[in-house]
Amino acid sequence: MASPASGASRRRGAVAALVALALAAAAGPAVALPPPDPRAGIVTVRVTGQDWNWRTPWAKQTPMTRILTGLVVPGPRLLVASPAFGNSLLIEVQKRGRQQRTPARLALVDHEGPLALLEVDDPTFWEGLAPLPLAERVPVSGEVTVHRWLRAAQFESTRAAVAQVRAGRHGLSRVGLLTLDLSSNAEGAGESEVVMAGGEVVGLATSKGGDVLAALAAPVLGQFLEGAAHPPYRGFARVGVAWQELQNPALREQLGLEPAEGGVRITHVLANGAAAGALEVGDVILEVAGVHVDPAGQFDHPVYGRLDIPLLFTDGRRPGDRVDLRILRNGERKTVALTLKRMLPEDDRVPPYVVDRAPEYAVHGGLVFQHLTGAYLATWPDWMRRAPPRLLIAYDRDGAEPTPEQPRFVILASVLPDAANLGYQDLRDLIVTAVNGEKVGSLDDLRRAFERPRAGFQVIEFLPGQATGRIVLDAAEAAQAAERIRDAYGIAP
Repeated sequence: MASPASGASRRRGAVAALVALALAAAAGPAVALPPPDPRAGIVTVRVTGQDWNWRTPWAKQTPMTRILTGLVVPGPRLLVASPAFGNSLLIEVQKRGRQQRTPARLALVDHEGPLALLEVDDPTFWEGLAPLPLAERVPVSGEVTVHRWLRAAQFESTRAAVAQVRAGRHGLSRVGLLTLDLSSNAEGAGESEVVMAGGEVVGLATSKGGDVLAALAAPVLGQFLEGAAHPPYRGFARVGVAWQELQNPALREQLGLEPAEGGVRITHVLANGAAAGALEVGDVILEVAGVHVDPAGQFDHPVYGRLDIPLLFTDGRRPGDRVDLRILRNGERKTVALTLKRMLPEDDRVPPYVVDRAPEYAVHGGLVFQHLTGAYLATWPDWMRRAPPRLLIAYDRDGAEPTPEQPRFVILASVLPDAANLGYQDLRDLIVTAVNGEKVGSLDDLRRAFERPRAGFQVIEFLPGQATGRIVLDAAEAAQAAERIRDAYGIAP
C-alpha cells in the first residue's frame, strides 16, 4: 500500500506534466530556424606575393596574385586555408561578389596547416556578413556542397560526395591532420573553398588532383581558431619518428609480440623531435593514450573508423600536451610519456620550406653556394621524381636531423661563367663537404674557410659519387673577379 507521501509526490508530478503540456501548447509548434546564408559568410581573398628566385637567389620572381576563398569566423575575422601567405605583399578582400576591394592584414599564419587568419580594419566591410557555424564532426559519407565566389561575381555551389576521412598533409605541411577527400568536378578548385553539410562548415579545400578535392576538416579549423584565441599560439604537434608496419608473422614473433597484439616498430627518432628521449629505435608502439594501434599503424576512431596513427598526436592535442605510450622494448612492456612539440621548418637540416625571408647564398669566384632547402628542390617540376638523386637522398634520409657539425647541407648551386672559373661552368647541384681542408656544415663555415686559402688556392671538395670531386681556384684571381662578376650578373654587394 502506498504511503500518503508517495501519493502526494505522484500528484505533484502529474501537475508538473500538465503545466509543461500547457506551456508547450501555448508556445505553438516548434519553428525550424532557416539555414545560414553561405553568401553572408564567404568572401573573396586576393593575395599578391613575390617569391624569391632560388636559381638566382639575389633576385625575385614576378609578383603573382592568387584568388582564394575566405570564411567569416567570430571576431570578426577571415579564415583561409592556403600556403599563399608566404612572401605575401598585399592582401585584399571582396564581399558579396562586389568589385570593391578592401585591404586586409595577416593576423596569424601556420604553414603546417596551412591556415591563416585575416583581419579587416574597415568596419563597413563587415556589414551584411556573419560567421558560418563550424561542425563538431564531419560526415563519413553522403553529399556536401562546395561554395565559392567566381571571378564573374557569381556565387557557385557545387555538389560533391565524401569519398573518405583520413590523415593527410596539406600544402607545405609535414603534419598529418584530419582530412576530407571529396569526389568533385569543380574546375580550378583547391583554393580554400568552403565545404558545407547540414548548414554547417565541414571543411576548407586545399588542393585538387583529378576529381578528388582534399579539405582540412572542421575539427582542425576549430583547433586552429581556439589556439589563436589563447595566445601564445602553440601550433600543431609533430612527433618526429618513422616506423614500419608489423604484419609479417616472423617479424612479430622475433619482437616478442602476442598474436592478438598490434603495434608498429620505430625505425628512426629525430633528435629534435618530441619523441627524443622517450622512444628508441626498435621500440614497438602498442597504444597511444590508451588507444590500441594495429600492425598497419591504424586505430579505431569512435566516429570516423580506421585512421592512421599520426592523428593520435594531432586530433585534439597540441604542443605541450603529455601523451602516454604503451610500448614493447627489448621484450618488456612498459609505459613512457612524451611531451608533444611543434617542429619549425628551420629546425631541420634541410628546411622543407622557406617563407618571408630571402635565400641565404654566397658567391666566390663565380661559384654560387646555397643551403639545400625544399624551396630549392621545388625549382624542378615534379621535384620528388626529377631533382638530382643525390640531393633527394640528402633531403629524404638526413634532411630532418641537423648535427652540431653539420646544421645544413651546403651545395654548389650553379656557376656564373667567368675567366676565374674556366672549365667549371657546367657544374651544379653538388654537395660540398670541405673547403681548404675544413669541413663545411653551413655557409658561415664556407665563408670562414675561403678566408684561409691553401698555398694560394681555394680548394672545394664534394661528396663522393657526384659529377666531380674537387674544384681548385686561384685565390688571387677569384678575389679580383668578385666585383666584375657582381656587375656582370647584377648581384648586390
